[in-house]
Amino acid sequence: MKFIYKNILYKYLIFTFLIISINSCSGRISNHGVLNIEKHINSIVDNKLEKAEIEALLGNPSTVSAFEFNKWYYINSSIKHFAFYKPEIINLKVYEIIFNSENQASEINTYDQDDLNELYFNSEVTDTRGNKKSFLEVILKGIGQSNLNK
Repeated sequence: MKFIYKNILYKYLIFTFLIISINSCSGRISNHGVLNIEKHINSIVDNKLEKAEIEALLGNPSTVSAFEFNKWYYINSSIKHFAFYKPEIINLKVYEIIFNSENQASEINTYDQDDLNELYFNSEVTDTRGNKKSFLEVILKGIGQSNLNK
């Protein structure tokens, strides 16, 4: 009789372990950026809202153009996290709001993940002079308080 109870106990333990392990691998989706921006984005140009009104409606922009101060960018993304795998971007939208000289919204451009893949970055690196250590500095760096850098 003890053998039957012991066997059933092991089956319940294995079953419980399998249920817990399967449940822990379920993915989760995290949203970043301005939520529900789609509801408000169409009314911005129609009502010719100003910068302060847009900031009150949507919050601070995700980024502002470094070269043209009349461009604001709102970034909205959904990322799927699944167990130990690399997170996957499900949805990515960038809203570019362009202002005229009177600080009123004049145009809105929308970019999605396919549009952003067209950007190419230069991977070349320029070495900065003066940061390389000489052979003698490399050898003597661990000996006391060396004043070779001065």
